[in-house]
Order: sequence, then structure tokens, then C-alpha cells
Amino acid sequence: MIGVIGAGTMGADIAALFANAGFKVVLVDRSEEALKKAREKHEEECLNELGEAGLKKSDELVSSIHYTTELKSVRDCDFIVEAITEKLQPKIELFREIEKFNDRAVFATNTSSFMPSEIAEKLSNPGRLTLFHFSNPPILMPLVEVGGSRVSEEALEKGVSMAKIIGKEPVVLKKECRGHVLNRMLGAAGVAVGYCLLYHRPEEVDAAMKNLGLKYGFFELLDMIGLDVAKDVLESFREYYGDRFRGIRSMDFFMEKMVEWGKLGKKSGEGFYKWEGSIAKIPAASPADVRPLVAAIINEALRIVEDGIADEKTVNRVYMLATNAPYGIMDAAEMLGYPNILDALKEALEVTKLEIFRPCELLRSKI
Repeated sequence: MIGVIGAGTMGADIAALFANAGFKVVLVDRSEEALKKAREKHEEECLNELGEAGLKKSDELVSSIHYTTELKSVRDCDFIVEAITEKLQPKIELFREIEKFNDRAVFATNTSSFMPSEIAEKLSNPGRLTLFHFSNPPILMPLVEVGGSRVSEEALEKGVSMAKIIGKEPVVLKKECRGHVLNRMLGAAGVAVGYCLLYHRPEEVDAAMKNLGLKYGFFELLDMIGLDVAKDVLESFREYYGDRFRGIRSMDFFMEKMVEWGKLGKKSGEGFYKWEGSIAKIPAASPADVRPLVAAIINEALRIVEDGIADEKTVNRVYMLATNAPYGIMDAAEMLGYPNILDALKEALEVTKLEIFRPCELLRSKI
């Protein structure tokens, strides 16, 4: 039996993936309203997405899922996935509470930004917790990042096995870091895109990204993730990495106001775009020049390699799986050419003074 804690955007989809794979699932949330919305999503939207992803095995998910506000309902589960708010202390408190009545389950965290060890070190058995991080939207994107510095071999193998069973491709990371591989690249994009907005509108940036083969534009993806979640992730990065993830002040202010106004993206019906169900109403637009944005992602990808989190081949694969693009980020670097990437970074750095555009040593060595 599988437990999923958190019935929001990610948790609802993760529960659907396990139910579709034939598991009995306990989906827990403190909010009856969140559980109601998750159930409605399971009745239609998730079924459609499973079909689109080529994963659909069942026409009925709801009968395999127990929707409840009672955390102790996961007492008999042997794999428990956490997908709650992107705040460290609530995640720690959740798993410490579950430890009191379930001493055998492997714990899995879908944390977007924190290192699994930051949660695990507060548990009585740190080795039972593994990273189990999906890209968004979880049903449509094939990636699951797995790992952790304190995870036991048994828990790691369980995470890898579970990812494969639900039709995903697990990528095991060499080391852990805040944001893992995927969200460090996305975080870099989230900072660098402020430079693009000095000259272009969101729909122009998204048109360019789709022209590069991505399934979703950057701002469309932000809306799908949720602007509140994106804001929390960037705050976590700034706490840990410092100035590299500090953006243009006007962009940060705008994001804060969007969250304050409740314009959170798809889940609230409006963010950068207005949404009708699962469809964003994106105005037609000419593509922007996004070379500085792509250069910043490549630069952070190479920093990840420098940090020993993953090698270039793995980083490339993560990007492909997370975006459904026909190429990876290192492939894009080869196509653009490293001298052109360096020029784009230097130009953006001169204009903005943002550290995200400061070329890393590995990039410089490739010129």
C-alpha cells in the first residue's frame, strides 16, 4: 500500500500514478477541499493525462484511492511519499509524526528545493528517507530524481523500483544539493528570465522556448508549478546559495505581489496567464531573444557538474526528461557554441549585475 501526503498539484498526480499502476493508495491532506479537488481531478484530468503519456492502465482511479484527513491512515503503508508545502520544518515534523506509528515504510520526499538529508537527519532512522522528486506535470514528464547522502541502499533501491513501476525513469544523483539537478537549472532560469522581461513579454519568451522544442513555455510552466511554490523554492535557494539566486528587484516584487493577490497560476485560475481548466490562454506572440536565458541555464548546469552532483551526461538526461525536449541542455550548449554562451552571459552580467550570469570555471575552460 502506498501513502501520499499532500493532495495538491503534485500529490494528486503522484497518487494517480500509483493507483494507475495497480496499488492501493492512501491520499492524506488536512484540507477536505483539497481532497475533493484531487478526487475531481482523478475522475477526468488525470485519466486524460495518463492516456497522453501512454501510461493509462485503468479507467477508474478513485476506487483505488482512499481520501482522508487522518494521517494515521498510512500506518500500514510500505512506501510513503511527502508532497506538502515547500517549507523544511513542516516536512520534518510530518515524518517524525509518521515514525510514531509506522516503523517499516520507506519514506520519500518530493521536495523541490531542500536536501533530503536536511529532513532525514532529524529522524530516528535517517536511512529510510530518499529523494523522490518529480518534474511538473508529474504524469506527463518522465523524470524522477532519486538519492540522498544518508539514504540506505534498501531505501534507494525502493525509490528506483517504485519510479520504474509507475512508468517513470529514475535518475540517481551522485551527491545531494538544494534543488537537485532539475530545480537548480529551473531556479537559474527563474532569476535570469527577469533580464528577458526588460525587453520582452512573457508570451514572447514562451514562444521562443517552444520554438526550441520544449513542450511548455517558461511562464506557462511557472503557472503550472504555482507561483507560491516557485517563490518558496527561490527563497530556499537564496538562503543556501546566497546572491547567485537573487534576481532583478522589480521581478521579485512582482512575483511577491502575484502571490499576495492570490494569482498563483493554474490552480487559482490565473497567474501569468488566465487558465480554463488545464488550458492556458496564451496570446499569440513573436519569439523573444532568449539566448541569455538559455546561457544562464547552461552555466548553472555546468556548476552542477563542478559541484559533483551529476556528470554532464546525467545533467543532459535530466533536462530532456524534465522538459520532453528532443535534446538536452549540454546538447544545446554544443549547438549554441561556448564562445556565444560566454558572450551572452557577459552582456547580461554587465547590464544586470546578477550573479547568475557570472560564468563558471568549467564553462570558461571550454572556450
